[in-house]
This record gives sequence, structure tokens and C-alpha cells, in this order.
Amino acid sequence: MWTTMQPLNNPSTIPKVQYGLNPFYLTQSRNASVNLFEYTNGSQYIYTAILTNLQYKTTYYYQVGSTEAWSSTYNFTTFPQGSNFPYTVCIYGDLGYSNASIIPHLKQAAKNGDFDIVLHIGDISYNLYTDNGRVGDEFLREMQDITATIPYMVIAGNHEEQYHTVKDGFNFTHYRNRFVVPVNNPYGDSQFYSFNLGPVHFVGLSTEYYQYTEIYGEQLAINQYNWFVDDLKQANSNRSTQPWIIAYQHRPYYWPFNVSTGIDMIYNFTDTLLKDGSDKMPGLEKPYIDNAVDMIFWGHIHAYQRFWPIANNTFYNTGSNPYHNAKAPIYITTGAGGSDEGLTNLGKPNYNGVPNPASAKQLDKFGYTLLHVYNQTHLRMEQISVQDNGQVVDEIWVTKGF
Repeated sequence: MWTTMQPLNNPSTIPKVQYGLNPFYLTQSRNASVNLFEYTNGSQYIYTAILTNLQYKTTYYYQVGSTEAWSSTYNFTTFPQGSNFPYTVCIYGDLGYSNASIIPHLKQAAKNGDFDIVLHIGDISYNLYTDNGRVGDEFLREMQDITATIPYMVIAGNHEEQYHTVKDGFNFTHYRNRFVVPVNNPYGDSQFYSFNLGPVHFVGLSTEYYQYTEIYGEQLAINQYNWFVDDLKQANSNRSTQPWIIAYQHRPYYWPFNVSTGIDMIYNFTDTLLKDGSDKMPGLEKPYIDNAVDMIFWGHIHAYQRFWPIANNTFYNTGSNPYHNAKAPIYITTGAGGSDEGLTNLGKPNYNGVPNPASAKQLDKFGYTLLHVYNQTHLRMEQISVQDNGQVVDEIWVTKGF
């Protein structure tokens, strides 16, 4: 996917991707579709091409454009074949543009090959629509060295939809137009989807459908729930191939503090609407528990927090390693990407300074999470602090099956 701010000079010009195994000899090509994305006081042309029948574990070089102009040459490497190969996922939420202290670190880490895929779990650029889309444009240009070479998976947060006109933000307009995800639900909805990668089944969900029922009603959340339950049941029956199930969403339902905010109602450290749902709109926790989901990552809180395995407000922290054959899902808050609003500062007085008793570790430091997928039995998670020059400030092994 790529963007131009002006249309092609000649309507008969065909936009395309040229690609191949040699950066100086791009022997293959694929035509691109074009979408005119219009919003308040602006528009842009978004081109999308799908490359098929790629070889496994192979580096491809490519250019995008047309005979009118070509981009620089970039490259990406496809994943190996099968379901038991190692890779590393970079995970963060709440990454802005003007306060994005982690972006230089992310760029260098991507260049070093420290991770193979990114999960950006909501609140993208602060905001994609701000200043008539200028902030979104500048953020994506800044991230181009990463997004042009590594899969960049996203899910929407509240800053993708908040207090805006129809063209600026309503219906998550910029999120839906600027990103492509592997939609595999019958509604064609990019707010929730799943995919398999090696030994992991990944699921991305929208928490915003619970927040914005006054705009959209409850049916979108119900649609997601029905799909979600079926998806997890299928994944749980396929453990011999993908033994790990990992989910990600923007808002948490287990909170680090027991104080409501302006947009989140918290009782007993819990957002009960997200966790348990309402009469017609089921919550998210029960399917996670019923299908033994291993890990869930979320943001929204501008900090890092690792929970003990927890289900139905009961946490498990006994034994030599509670993360071995965990008795409940493991939740990680990784919302310290670099919000324009700053860090949450979990210990400040108006949050009572009393942590959730299910919390094993919490940090007020900008950074990102690395999840190293080794095989069907071993995961290793690290929290990287950019305030400490890229040092690992928290680490756990998650193991199972032996």
C-alpha cells in the first residue's frame, strides 16, 4: 500500500509494484487498485497491490509507482513454511507523533533485525485525522522505514474515533482507509480479525465498539463477539498446529488502579462492561477463559504492566513459575509507546498509589514490548525501556506442555 497526494497525470497510467529477487532486476509486477480517500479539507490516493505465490523464507526487493514516477527500492523477507519456526513480535500502543521518543529506537531495532512483525494496538499518531490528516501523513512517513519492510498490524483505539465530524473521524475513517489487515470475518470489518503465524494464532479485537454504543448501537459489538467465539473455538481445536493463542485489543478490562477516568468506568480495578458485557452485549473475558487463550496485550494506559495469570478477578502467583502451564490468561499492558498526553504515572496521588493486587510489575517508562516466539512450548517476553537506552526492564518466560 502507498499514497500520493495528487492523481496520476494520465488516467490511462497503470500503478503497480515491480518486484524480484535482485534489487537491480525487478522481473515481476502486479497492478494496484486505487482508492480516492476524501476527508475535510483534504484527499489522497491510496494504492493497494497484493503479491501472491511468493517463496517462503525469501528476500524480495520492490518499487511502487508507475511509469510517471517510481519509489526507492525497498525489501521484505517472507516467513518460513510451516507452523514451528521462531520469530519476534514488537508490540506497543499509544504511539504519537510529536512525543514519539521510541520511534528512533524502533527504526534502529527494525534495521538490526530485532523483530519481524509489529502489533500497534491502538491510538495511532495522535491523531490520524488531526490538522486535516497532516499528522497522520507525517507519522506514516516517519514510520515508513519500518512499514515498508516489516508487516505492521494495527487495531483501532479511542483516538481513532473521538469527537469528530463525519469525514474526519466518524466510523474510524482514517483507520479504515490508511491500513490493510487480513479481514476474515463475514462483515468485512477491519476492526477485528485473526491470522496464524508459525505456532501462534493471533486475534485482534475492537474494544471501541463497547465504548461508542451511543453512536453505533450494540450490534457491531455483538457481531464481533459471535465471530470471536467461533474463531477461538476453531483455534482451540487446532492446538496441535498452533498451540499458542494470543489476542490484542486497545482498552484493558483489568486496570492498574481503582479510579474511573473521564471515559472509562472502573470498579474494583475492573472495566466490567468490557470484561462481562451487558444484557445484550457479551463481554470479552469469558471466551478468553473458555478457550484457554495464553496471552492478551492491550494499551490505553500509558505505562507498562505485567499481570499474574488472572481469570474472573482471581490471580495465580504461587509455585516456582506461575507462567509455566499458566492457570489463566496472562495480560500485558504495553501503552507506553509515546502518547502525546505523556505517561500515566501510576503512582500519582489521584490514582491512590495502590496497585492492582494482580499486578506483578508496573513501570512508568516509555518503551515497547518484544515477544520472542521460539517454538510450540516456549515464549519469552521483554519490556524495552527507551529511557534506559534500550535496556530490558522486565522479562518473563511463558512455557507450556512439559
